[in-house]
Amino acid sequence: MRKRKRLALLSLLLLVSVGSAVVAQASGVLQSFAGNIEKAEINIQTASVSLILTPEDREKATDIVLMDSQIQELLEDKDNYTIEVSEVFDIHEISFDVHEIGGSGIELVPKEGVALVTLEINNDYGDEFGDQVIKVTVDLLNEEITEIEVNPEIRKPKVHDITMSPSELVQNPSEYDGVVVTVSGRVSLLGEVFGSLFMLDETVTVFYAHEEANVDVSNIENGDTVTVIGKFSSPDMIYALEIEKN
Repeated sequence: MRKRKRLALLSLLLLVSVGSAVVAQASGVLQSFAGNIEKAEINIQTASVSLILTPEDREKATDIVLMDSQIQELLEDKDNYTIEVSEVFDIHEISFDVHEIGGSGIELVPKEGVALVTLEINNDYGDEFGDQVIKVTVDLLNEEITEIEVNPEIRKPKVHDITMSPSELVQNPSEYDGVVVTVSGRVSLLGEVFGSLFMLDETVTVFYAHEEANVDVSNIENGDTVTVIGKFSSPDMIYALEIEKN
């Protein structure tokens, strides 16, 4: 008997148009001046991505994975897990000319008929929570699993009650991902950007209004030093549960 708690079908977090997306970044501009500009070099890097999995492909890949006996055993008695389906890519180097200026970059080419299914299992152990990631490569054409990668479960305390600076927090973000942390720093960008957020030491973004809490910040101004207790989301976001002005 198959059990499915939640299904999240995600595509890559890139700008996507119908069939493809292109991201271009100009970098490495070198200029030497001797009265007039003698030389200007521009290196343009690009990444081209095509997405080919249809909703039907994603549903099919999910069904194949959840019907597998090994996966069923791993999910047995697990009440909280998510499933994400994405393309599997080959990376190709590309080169091109733009107005007689050479450039290079990469092209991500999806493997036709292949899907990557990522399962994330969350376990509650009281004062700790566990997180385990399983990655399954699926051959959609032959309707079979070609590879299963089972990563060990990582346990973390739910609360880290030692006050840290924002810089200390982001030095090892994976260690605190999903953990309630206590962070102290200086406020900036409060009321200056769209959304219920501000920056802490210009390093960490703090959301003070979200699904779990709506914290009053009416007595806080930019430049104030505050202590924030909230759930950290890697690499640099805190969803505040309490905010105290120091």
